[in-house]
Amino acid sequence: MTTRTFNIAPDTKNIANVFDYLGLLLGLSRIPGETNAVYRRRLWDVYVRRAGAHERGLVNGITRELGLEQYEAITIDYVGYTISTPRIIVRDVQIEFYSNWSLIDETVNPNVLEATIDTFSKDSSAYYIDGLISEINNTASFVASAASSIEANTLSATIINNDSCKWQEDELVQLFKRSKLTYDSIIPGTIRLSDAEIFATQVATEEAVVADGEFYVDYTNGYLISYNTPRPNTRCRYMYNSLPLVLDASPVIVHEFGSPFFRSKMFEQILQADGSYVDGLPYSEAVDYINELLQAEKMLWGS
Repeated sequence: MTTRTFNIAPDTKNIANVFDYLGLLLGLSRIPGETNAVYRRRLWDVYVRRAGAHERGLVNGITRELGLEQYEAITIDYVGYTISTPRIIVRDVQIEFYSNWSLIDETVNPNVLEATIDTFSKDSSAYYIDGLISEINNTASFVASAASSIEANTLSATIINNDSCKWQEDELVQLFKRSKLTYDSIIPGTIRLSDAEIFATQVATEEAVVADGEFYVDYTNGYLISYNTPRPNTRCRYMYNSLPLVLDASPVIVHEFGSPFFRSKMFEQILQADGSYVDGLPYSEAVDYINELLQAEKMLWGS
């Protein structure tokens, strides 16, 4: 009698439950072998990090669909200790550090760009997170520290676009003459109010609010002080500074060829007579990207 031995590899089969039904409603399928606990976190992430056609939305959606996670990378703060308004802008291939930034006429309050750090180029000292932190700490007005779980050799390009100056698009003003807004550190020149009668004339100090229509904005502490009681349903819009700035990162890196910052890394930049630049021949890395795109989708490049 001959005995035959078979080696059979086990195959994981997911048994549908309530999480799978929620996944159908949210358009997020369970990854084969994914546990309920992990799948639940991804389903919750649909509400927390919205997907969309914009850069952040693409990062959110692709990261979640692949079963990857976003994580805190570094924290940046301002240490200038002056009355100026700092700003940190993370976009595409670089981070810009303003020790002073304002929407007011620059002849009165000029913008001061203290540093621009390249996070994309392989020959940049900030190519990895540890080098980026060193570069930031070498500036005069900013400091940075890494998250406890981040690895030093993480690519700086994984940091997701962000901005320390954010818009509060639509806030209901409280029905008090001294109304506390949701956020402090309001950027001067950005506040807009829907009631042009109660908030007709902005004055320089709280003590100067002495007549109908006058109001004062405490930009530092986020207070709106008016002579008259605000009417119901009065709305306001303003920009505020969110520091320290906690920057998230994702294993998914998204760039767009429409961005002038990214194109400057992909193509030779040819100076024109009017001082502007146009794209020239692509660098070797850009050629690789273009060929990869052409293999995925038939297109006429440049059309």
